[in-house]
Amino acid sequence: MKTLEVAAVASVVVEVVLMALARFGTERRHWRHHHKRGPRPVTSDHITHVPAVLYGLAAVAVAVAAVVSPVEMGWDAAVKFVTFGILLPALAANSVMVLAARGRASAVTRLQRCAAFAVALGGGGVSVGLVL
Repeated sequence: MKTLEVAAVASVVVEVVLMALARFGTERRHWRHHHKRGPRPVTSDHITHVPAVLYGLAAVAVAVAAVVSPVEMGWDAAVKFVTFGILLPALAANSVMVLAARGRASAVTRLQRCAAFAVALGGGGVSVGLVL
């Protein structure tokens, strides 16, 4: 396996772990509220409520990586790019923000937002390794 392929697989694993951790945190907050031990969860406390800028950053990273690398474009490559290059990195980046601010979008600091942007750009950039 090439180094880019290994990085792409590691990126997918990290993204899935981030999404699982954010989902478990969301479920824990909902469970505590259900048993009257915690405040009512906010509506943005869900990993699928992704800001459009994260999808855009991941899409730009995928486009740049696809142009730079020698990839034969076809339906198979396009589906892999959309799934592993745009959808998963954007969801993982939003999971970083949910984990950092516990679902409160207004509580996300600039550094946390930059970390989420880095996850979206990095995940989109290395997704080319799954297509090669």
